Amino acid sequence: MLTSYRAVIEKAKEAGGKKIAIAGAEGTAVLEAVKNAKNLGIMEPILVGNVDKIKDIAKKVDFDLSGITSHQASSDEESASIAVDLLHNNTADGLMKGKVSTPTVLKAVLNKKEDILRGTLLSHIALLEVPTYHKLLMSTDGGMVIRPTLEQKVGILKNGIHMMHKLGVEKPKVAILAAIETVNPDMPETVDAEKLVHMAHAGEFGNAEVEGPLALDVAFSPEAARIKGVDSHITGDPDILLMPDIASGNILGKGLWHLAKAKIGGLILGAKKPIILLSRSDDAETKVNSIALGVVTS
Repeated sequence: MLTSYRAVIEKAKEAGGKKIAIAGAEGTAVLEAVKNAKNLGIMEPILVGNVDKIKDIAKKVDFDLSGITSHQASSDEESASIAVDLLHNNTADGLMKGKVSTPTVLKAVLNKKEDILRGTLLSHIALLEVPTYHKLLMSTDGGMVIRPTLEQKVGILKNGIHMMHKLGVEKPKVAILAAIETVNPDMPETVDAEKLVHMAHAGEFGNAEVEGPLALDVAFSPEAARIKGVDSHITGDPDILLMPDIASGNILGKGLWHLAKAKIGGLILGAKKPIILLSRSDDAETKVNSIALGVVTS
């Protein structure tokens, strides 16, 4: 089980530098992140975009492109299409969003969904290394599915559990979060939580322990669970937080990053190979963390 991003990066180094296709590589922050990741030995980039611009920016950030494969593209759409083709043809082990927009990348992915998607749903995970917590913590979905239906939550949960298994967590502990621990018809997330727990007991999610609905304090504090009279087997030790909606996931992830100084990385799951989607506001460390995650789970 990997418990820190240092361990994730070391594991990525052991993988031997997987080939990652970068859609829209002609961006300063993008090439700086790629350079850092390559220097760490965790990736071999395949650059897709305006090759002349890529070369100019590489000089500015002191990135030696010797031996690195580049593909010319005249538009964002072409960049995304070429990068996805490299993924589809097994030339690349993963896909990374560069300067192109997220919708452009995802449209190219979905155009080949028959060949690229592992399941029926793409979902986002944030993996956090929180200074006050003893292991890596996944929050999902804070970046893809806006208001997930019960069916979509099933897909989100399956994606997250699948990734945790890849990270070496044999039986992930899942907290389905809500504001309370009882089922209230006026709070749909509590109704969904009850149904998801029943599905888990029936074996829907494989080797995982699923509880909910749980408030955040009960998920992390055995004392809170005791005071509230909640009989929880995962309190104080969850691996995955299933969020009720995208706003909750986004707020929690960014809150822990900015206020608790958590280290963070993110991926889009549900494809046969990892899709690394970097935000424009991500710092260099977050970008490298995300690349390392993609390499480890590829």
